[in-house]
Amino acid sequence: MKLIAIELVGFGKWQQHKIEFLPKNQLLFGANEAGKSTIYQFIQAMLFGFPAKGKRKKDYQPKNGAAYGGRLWFAHPVYGEVQVERFKGQNKGRAKVYFNDQIGDEALLEKMIHPLTKELFQSVFTFQQEQLSQLEKLNEEELQTSLLSLGLSGSQQLLLSREDYFKSAQTIYKGKGSQPPLNQKLNAYQSLQQRINEKEQQERPFQQLVVELADTESLIAEKRQTAQEIKNQLALVEKQVMNLPLYEELQSIEQSKTTAVIQPEEQETLLSIYQQHRFLSEELTRLNQSIAAQSETEDQTDDYQFYLKEEEHIQQLLNQRYDIDKLLSEISWMTQSLEQNQQEMFPLEKKWGWNSETPPQLSFEEQAVNEMRDEIVSRTVKLQTTQTDLQLLEEEIATREENLSTFETINKEMFRKNHRQTKKTVNLVFCGFAGIILLLSFFLPVPIRYGTFVLSAGFLVAALLPLFYQPKDTYENEKRQWQEKLSQLDYLNDQLLKIKAEIKKIHEEENEMARFIAQKVKENHLGRMDQVEFWLTHRSDITRYLILLNTNQELEHQLKEDQKRVTKLAEQTERYTARLPIAGTTLAQRIRVISSFADKMEKVRFAQEYQADAYSRQTIREVKEKQQQVIDQARPLLQRFQMNSINEIPDKVQSYQEGKAKHKRKQELQTMLVGLYPESSDPKQLPSKQKELSQALNEIEESIQQLQEKEQKILYQRQQMLSDGTLDELYQEQAELKTEIEELALEWSAHQLAGQLLMDLLTELSEKQLPNLLKKATDYFKLLTQNTYRGIQLHEDQLIVIREDQQRFMLHELSTGTRDQVIMAVRFAFLYLQEQRSLCPIIIDDGWLHYDSQRKEQLAQLFAVFSEHQQVICFSSDQEMVSYYKELKQPIIELEGA
Repeated sequence: MKLIAIELVGFGKWQQHKIEFLPKNQLLFGANEAGKSTIYQFIQAMLFGFPAKGKRKKDYQPKNGAAYGGRLWFAHPVYGEVQVERFKGQNKGRAKVYFNDQIGDEALLEKMIHPLTKELFQSVFTFQQEQLSQLEKLNEEELQTSLLSLGLSGSQQLLLSREDYFKSAQTIYKGKGSQPPLNQKLNAYQSLQQRINEKEQQERPFQQLVVELADTESLIAEKRQTAQEIKNQLALVEKQVMNLPLYEELQSIEQSKTTAVIQPEEQETLLSIYQQHRFLSEELTRLNQSIAAQSETEDQTDDYQFYLKEEEHIQQLLNQRYDIDKLLSEISWMTQSLEQNQQEMFPLEKKWGWNSETPPQLSFEEQAVNEMRDEIVSRTVKLQTTQTDLQLLEEEIATREENLSTFETINKEMFRKNHRQTKKTVNLVFCGFAGIILLLSFFLPVPIRYGTFVLSAGFLVAALLPLFYQPKDTYENEKRQWQEKLSQLDYLNDQLLKIKAEIKKIHEEENEMARFIAQKVKENHLGRMDQVEFWLTHRSDITRYLILLNTNQELEHQLKEDQKRVTKLAEQTERYTARLPIAGTTLAQRIRVISSFADKMEKVRFAQEYQADAYSRQTIREVKEKQQQVIDQARPLLQRFQMNSINEIPDKVQSYQEGKAKHKRKQELQTMLVGLYPESSDPKQLPSKQKELSQALNEIEESIQQLQEKEQKILYQRQQMLSDGTLDELYQEQAELKTEIEELALEWSAHQLAGQLLMDLLTELSEKQLPNLLKKATDYFKLLTQNTYRGIQLHEDQLIVIREDQQRFMLHELSTGTRDQVIMAVRFAFLYLQEQRSLCPIIIDDGWLHYDSQRKEQLAQLFAVFSEHQQVICFSSDQEMVSYYKELKQPIIELEGA
């Protein structure tokens, strides 16, 4: 963002005044009280709002009552040229933004200049004398930290915030402090804990009683919860038992065969067709009987009258002859297949001990069985190898023990000598001589006395020599061999124990595998197929047996259904047993007899119709045609509702009505029993389950009664032992103190964590940005000092300045002006690193009070160089600074009163 112009309509001393800015460097020159600071405050107010009124704050509102505010124009990389208009008396002092023929508000302005804030504008992009004054008050360590913060974040805000957090944390707690509140609370808690420990020692029996009481109360609560759960289960089971007849009724309805849905109009149509057909059949029978009465074949009148009466049923039965033959053939085939399958299953059942009630299952995949077999084989091989090693090791141990026994027999003398301990004593005779000579030496002259001293020492050494003399062991080599043999034998015995342990472990694994296999054989009903090898080699036997078993089950089910159909058809022929010789015969024989009887009666009919008059024959023909029309009309409905003849209509309608009533009853039962019987429940087990739950409830209630009696006894004992409430009061005080400590600790940790996070942020910034920052700061510092200094470096977390002659200076060793130049170089270096963002122009107020003429000239050069990348606006009342700007051909804007 770059400032284009400002229009001060009314702000401080300025009224109706417009200033246009250049995109690079410029100097706004004016004498003291010319309004330079007012322009700065105006720019800030246009961007961030009017300053709040205060007793110690300057009020920029015009004294003459003119409009308070103005306009500001700036160039934005995205929005182009933007005009900001803000007046105190309009729109509650909020800004209006004009750009590209559009109008925005305060929120849009914040979005345009984001992330620039008022604090960032004041601390980073503004250079004021107050900032230098603050830095001058710092000691060396604080100045070093401040400069690093300025270089890494552009301001001291991170540093100040970090210090504030750490100071706030220390007001709550110090590591070695005693005054902060958390320190006091911790000390008080420690003293209180000590008092509690002493009191608990005095009241240990009471504490044991309290613990027992708590355990009892907990156990009672658990028992009550368990009892409540059992009561709920028992109530559910009792309700299930009470409604069991309804549930069985619902099950029977659900299992009954569902009939087709017949609409009321279709029901009326079917019944109408049935009535018409019945009337025509009766009329046809009447006509035939009339002809038969006139016929000469009187001997066949009874049979023919029976046939005419049952003709419709007989023809209906004969029309099903093809289906009946197919059904009987299917029954014959299924019976043969069932017998063949049973003959194939019998050898498998005999071989493996299987039965159809609990058929074998093999839940393992073939890969898992292969892995089990490989594991068994590898374990068997390992066992054989280990047993072979054990046998060889036992033979080796026996051989070595025999060799050791032989060695000990040969060297018996060594062991006898070895067990005798030689007593080492002092030679008392020599000690006596040494003492006597030593005493005599004190009475002899000096030359002889020394000789006697030497002689006395010799006797003393001879007397003490047995204590230090070690006679040579003649069996030293044999002992070493014996010890080696013992060590080897011990090693072999250790290996023997390890091998035996390994064999034991293998046997345990085998037993575990055998138990696992036996369990799986029992679970899967494998019978005599109790080896993993069988599971692989004879897996096909299980598959074949299950296929045959499933096939037989399907055949038996279908055979049962077909037998029901045969029985039903046979029942339909029972009505003819009084007239035809079919009693005790099969369905096929009955169909043949009935078919023969029908053919015979049709011949009689033909003969009678032939002898009848033309009118009777015509009437019979018309009745048959009408009857056929009715049948044709009814055929779609008969096929739709799966009826073979019109005579089945009454039964079908009655079945539908019964089904409809059952459906209604089913809905009523489902509403009554909703959620009462889960799918996994077995109604047959409900009575026994009810009995078990009642028994369990009685037992647990008795247990609760006993525990309550125990609780009452403990409560009475506690009441007797409770002499005073001191310990309870201490516990209460401890709980309150602990709550206060937790609150203070939480507050302390929040401040400490925030400070540490800011410190970590500064550290991360220093690692990423510090090398480039120091490099650019060095360039600017060399420019400001005319190469008198050659660099700014960081050494052991300290900023140092290197002069041209390689001499190094700490910051506190520099003059005030040079230190200001270091600060200026570091701040401009940070701004250079942020040039890609270009959030705001650099605004500089009189900040070179410690600069001489040469330093001011170099500062002006720095502004000229830096403005190539970013807009620079400098406010000054220094005439000398104006001359340097003129020498550098930099623009100067003179303010009124200059």
